[in-house]
Order: sequence, then C-alpha cells, then structure tokens
Amino acid sequence: MRHQRIIVQTFFNENPATEGNVIVHHAVKQQVLKRYPKAFKDVEINSLENLRGIPKKINNDMHLSKIRKAWNNFYRTHSNPTRQQILDKATEIDDLFGHLFNPPIR
Repeated sequence: MRHQRIIVQTFFNENPATEGNVIVHHAVKQQVLKRYPKAFKDVEINSLENLRGIPKKINNDMHLSKIRKAWNNFYRTHSNPTRQQILDKATEIDDLFGHLFNPPIR
C-alpha cells in the first residue's frame, strides 16, 4: 500500500492541480507484470510516463468499464504478446480516451 501511495504522490507532485480531482491510472496496467512477467519491469509500469489522471466523475465509466474491457479483451486475444503489442494497446487507449484525462494525453 505504501508503494502505491508513493506512485500516486509522484503523479500529484508533477500535476498538483489534479490532486483530489482524479484517480491515478496506469496506461500499461499493473497486471502486465504478472501476466507477462518478462515484458516490463516494475519501475517502468510505475513511472510517471505511464501514469494517467482520470477525472473522478468519469472514473467508473471510463477506467472501471471502457478501459478495463479493452484490456480484458487484449488479455483474451494475446496469450503471449510482444512488449510492442502491449505498448501499442496502451497507445490505442490513450488515442481513444486521452483527451478526457487530466492532464490530457493527445
């Protein structure tokens, strides 16, 4: 839990105006570390570059539904993806929804 708080605080240190208004989300999901253990290192998954702020008011619909469904479909259809395929999926999601993030991506 302490590790997670540090990650979130890293995001808020760089984006102080978002604190209290967003849920911090990982573009390349933390699940990737367990599902595809050789593809990424923990430090990469938890880097500032991989963190996204999703406004609280759209978090349930965006993060917990649309983004979750997109990743679940990816996991079903990619039993052994390349690192690039995983990054491409994160980019695809950023392209679709990044304008709604805070700060916006894309």
